[in-house]
Parts: sequence; C-alpha cells; structure tokens
Amino acid sequence: MTVRVVYHNNSYDMISAFILQLGIECNKIKMFYRDSERRWITVGVDPVRKSRGGFFYEGPDRRMTGLPAEQQTLGHLQRNSLY
Repeated sequence: MTVRVVYHNNSYDMISAFILQLGIECNKIKMFYRDSERRWITVGVDPVRKSRGGFFYEGPDRRMTGLPAEQQTLGHLQRNSLY
C-alpha cells in the first residue's frame, strides 16, 4: 500500500506504509494522507499511531505457549536469531 506524503520542504511523494513509519520516527514527514479519513494528517498535531519502540516488539507474544516468561518476547527471539 502506498501513502501520499509531504516532506518538511513541502515536496510530495508516494511511499510504502513501512517507509512512512520510518519517516515519521525520523522526523522526515510533515503530513500524510489517511485514506480512511479522507484527509491530510499533520504529524505532531493530529493523532498518529504510536511506534512500538522501533523495529522489535519487546512485549510478551500471546501466541507463544509453553515457554518460560522470560523467553516469551519477540525481541528476545529476534535478537538471539541475529547472531
């Protein structure tokens, strides 16, 4: 899915939803068009979905069963699988 965005230099672009999230987190996006509301959303003014702390979710994964509580986080599994 692509999203229309306006950067801080007022240039327009079409980017993926994943890149939109990165752009918001890096303060590169001024506004984006939310099709579901049929309006432009201004970052820092209008409600925007909050980031979950970056790329890795650190909370418990409710889909996992049978593991000790300290191992029931995606962050734990992903960090260990990177090495």
